[in-house]
Amino acid sequence: MTEVDWLSYSLQDFLMFGPQVFLRLFIRLNQDVWPWQLLIVPLALVVPWLMCRPAPASRRLAVWLVAAAWIASGAVFLVRYFGEINWPAVWFGWAFVAQGLLMAAVATFCHLKAIPKGRTGVFTGLWLTGVGVLPWVTVLQSGELRALAVFGLTPDVTLAASSLVLAMMPRVLLWSLLPIPLLWVLFSAATYWALQMVWLLLLPAATLIFFALSCCLSPSSAQSRDPQSVHRDPVRR
Repeated sequence: MTEVDWLSYSLQDFLMFGPQVFLRLFIRLNQDVWPWQLLIVPLALVVPWLMCRPAPASRRLAVWLVAAAWIASGAVFLVRYFGEINWPAVWFGWAFVAQGLLMAAVATFCHLKAIPKGRTGVFTGLWLTGVGVLPWVTVLQSGELRALAVFGLTPDVTLAASSLVLAMMPRVLLWSLLPIPLLWVLFSAATYWALQMVWLLLLPAATLIFFALSCCLSPSSAQSRDPQSVHRDPVRR
């Protein structure tokens, strides 16, 4: 095949499915897992309350819940549903599982700093936007209420909301947690662009915006911006 032949192809030519087939996956998923959504959604809503509490055990539990959401969305939606029509999704599915296990390990063995008190409201607002507003993007795209993208079951909403938690991880470990989210953002954005699903492009965009905002909310950011922070702790002799 000549170079001219390759240049004649578009991203859509490499996809073996169309927009309606993809959006149907959300409907099938919601039908198959019902009524587990009635448990998953309340658990998602309690995450910001746990993250903003001073007790380290509460923050650890919050990250465990987010890690479970990664594992579930990867093993269920990506491997079992999306993987049937798009083989790279299977690889991403197991990568999501690995990411969830890694996040759970970080929460178990590492200290997670509390969110600064003055920023807990912003964190909560962003989280509720992620789990309460972004799921409706698939409804807008499909026109079907049954296509709601539930946090913990679908990858884009799960990643967008949990990017707020990723930024709270210890900075020394944060870089090891970023490759999979960034690769999925690129993959999903390319897929939605190829399928001309304009509404769904909001999901990878929201992930990047949420992560950027959450970096400003992280304890490390708050400490670095406080000129008095280096003088607060007395020198131990």
